Amino acid sequence: MRKISLLYCALLACSSALTSCLNDSDSSVTTYSDVAITQFTLGTLNRYTHATSSNTGNDTIVKSTVSGSVYRMTIDHLQQRIYNLDPLPVGTDAQHVVCTVTTRNSGLVALKSATSDSLRWHSSTDSVDLSVPRIFRVYANDGSAFRDYEVTLNVSSTTGVAFAWQLVKDDDALAWTDDMRLEAWGDSVRLCPRDSIVGRSTAASYQLTREGLFSSTDGGQTWHEEALDDNVQLLPDSAGATSVSWPYDSADNMDYVLLVGQPRQDDVVTMRVWRKLESHQGGEGKWVYMPFDHDNNYPLTLVYNVSLVYYDGKVLCVGDDLSMLESRDQGISWRASATYAMPSGLSGTHVAMAADTQGRLWLLTNSGQLWMGALR
Repeated sequence: MRKISLLYCALLACSSALTSCLNDSDSSVTTYSDVAITQFTLGTLNRYTHATSSNTGNDTIVKSTVSGSVYRMTIDHLQQRIYNLDPLPVGTDAQHVVCTVTTRNSGLVALKSATSDSLRWHSSTDSVDLSVPRIFRVYANDGSAFRDYEVTLNVSSTTGVAFAWQLVKDDDALAWTDDMRLEAWGDSVRLCPRDSIVGRSTAASYQLTREGLFSSTDGGQTWHEEALDDNVQLLPDSAGATSVSWPYDSADNMDYVLLVGQPRQDDVVTMRVWRKLESHQGGEGKWVYMPFDHDNNYPLTLVYNVSLVYYDGKVLCVGDDLSMLESRDQGISWRASATYAMPSGLSGTHVAMAADTQGRLWLLTNSGQLWMGALR
C-alpha cells in the first residue's frame, strides 16, 4: 500500500508540473475524483478436457481455447461485485486469466494479493488467478478515492457434471426443409443451405464435389485439391457430407479434421469416414480413409442429413434417425450417448445441430423447434 501511495504522489506531482507547463499555453489538465469499473472483459482462455487416445486407448488431456469475451461479466456497483452469469465450460483454466478492465475517467486499477493485503498494478497482458474470488481496486485519477470490487469467475464444475436440454422456441417461422445445416456463428448459430462446402477448420474451408475434395485457405477465393490415400473411390457422396475439426492433443497448432458422409455406392450400410491431421498454417496433411472393421462392433451406420460437432472432448453425431451418437476415439467407433440423448418432447423428422463458442449445443428441427443444451 505504501508503494502505491508513493506512486500516486509521484503521479500527482507530474500532473501538477504538466498542468503548470500547459497553463503557459492557455491549456489545462482536468482530474476527476469519481471512481468505478465500467467494463470487465475476459480474453482467450485455455480449456483442458479428457479424451480417449486412438493410439493407446488411454484417457488423455486435450487443450483447446475459449473465447472469454463472449461471456458477459455483470458489474454490480451497489454490492461491488463482478461475475459471469453464464458459467464458462467445464475444464476452463481459471488460474491463468487475461482480462481487460475499463474504468471511469481513466482510473488506475490494482489487484490485491490472494494471500495478503499487498497490491500490484493490473496489466491487461498479465494473467490473473481467478480460481478464487479476487479484489480489484480502482483509484480515481486524482488520487482522492478508491473503490474495491470482488471478481468471481464461475466455471462449470467437473464434479457431478450434468447436461440438460431447454426448449428455447417453438415457432413455425423456424421450420425448414431438407438440405439445410446449422453452423456456429460466434456465440450463436445460423441456418444455412447445404452446399459443396462441407465444413471449416482453423486453417481452411473444405469443399466436396463429384470431382474430389478441395480446400481453401483464403476464404474461398482459390481452391486446391486435397491429398488423399489410395481409397479415393471411397469418398462420400457430396450431398449431405459434413466435417468437423478439433485440437490435436499431441501437438500444438495441429487439428484433427473428420469428414463423414453417405457412400456413393449402393448396398453399403455404414457411413464413409475420413480423417486427417492439419497444421494451423494449412497445406499439410493427407486424408486417410477409416475402413469398416468387422472387429468394430460400433461403426457409424448409414444416416441421412448428418450433423457433426466436437463437444466436451467427444465428436457427436445426429441424423434423421434422431439418435445421438458419440465417438471418443476420433471417429473410429460410435455409441449411443446417454449424456447427450435427444430431448424429450422433440418434434420433427429432420434435425440440424451445432455448438457455439459459449460451450452450448443447439438443435433445430424442421418443425421449428429450437433447443439449447449445456453442461452444468
